[in-house]
Amino acid sequence: MNEHAVVFDCGNDPLLGIIHAPPEPVDTGLIIIVAGGPQYRVGAHRQFVVLSRQLAEKGIPVLRFDHRGTGDSGGEYRGFMDMSDDIRAAIDNLCTRFPNIKQVMLWGECESASAAAFYAATDERVNGIFMVNPWIRTEAGQAKTYLKHYYWNRLKDPEFWKKIRSGKFSLARSVKSWLQLLSNARQDKTTTAKAQQEDDISALPLPERLTKSLQCFDGKIYILTSGFDYIAQEFNDFIASSPLWKNSDLNTRIVFNEMTDADHTFSRPEWRRQLFTETEQWLLDHTTERSQPQAKPASL
Repeated sequence: MNEHAVVFDCGNDPLLGIIHAPPEPVDTGLIIIVAGGPQYRVGAHRQFVVLSRQLAEKGIPVLRFDHRGTGDSGGEYRGFMDMSDDIRAAIDNLCTRFPNIKQVMLWGECESASAAAFYAATDERVNGIFMVNPWIRTEAGQAKTYLKHYYWNRLKDPEFWKKIRSGKFSLARSVKSWLQLLSNARQDKTTTAKAQQEDDISALPLPERLTKSLQCFDGKIYILTSGFDYIAQEFNDFIASSPLWKNSDLNTRIVFNEMTDADHTFSRPEWRRQLFTETEQWLLDHTTERSQPQAKPASL
């Protein structure tokens, strides 16, 4: 297995990535997209490094890279809502280095999962996306999630009642916080009517933009969520209640899985091992399914 750094261009900015080249590559390549914030191509708990090496041992070429403004890549940070050029540049580079690739899969966690969904339908080389705890946060959605999950769990927590009995609990402050969340939850402007009337998908609120983007993509989709993660809960609550989502065919096309005990970053080794196993099995199940001719990668 060959593992080496690469530098490739995205417009006028250099991007740095790590290629994991197997001795005998299969026809499927993987792009690992880094989430926003403090992360870079290594990933939380070095999970991108371990995952890439495991997949390369199975014959899958992998490129994990820093998009603009993160890690060692140049350019200004643009965020996950404007990452399409970065992803395309990474796919071009991977396909140029491995001419036998017939299809590319995208792997993203949190913000980068949503970025993968926004991009997938725009590039016919992409035949699948593996999404981990997709980010669709809105102020109203976050408020609803905390009202439904956090406060309800607090009422069942013995430590909460112990705090009340000890006199260390501020009722006034908690009521104020609860009322603010309730107000935010009622200010939900992400309506189905607005989503249906909006011609520009990129202008939609995040939950509707993600829904519409996935509807436009006809490839494979796998969504893995963590049981102990409010970001995942916000996503799950949305798809369970959204008329836009329910009226689509997404529930029949997507493979869903939840790791009940896991947190957002899969901080325990056993959670990461399961995450890697799910990814590997999904990729190997789809290494030879696509037979349509692919677009020739742009020259670098």
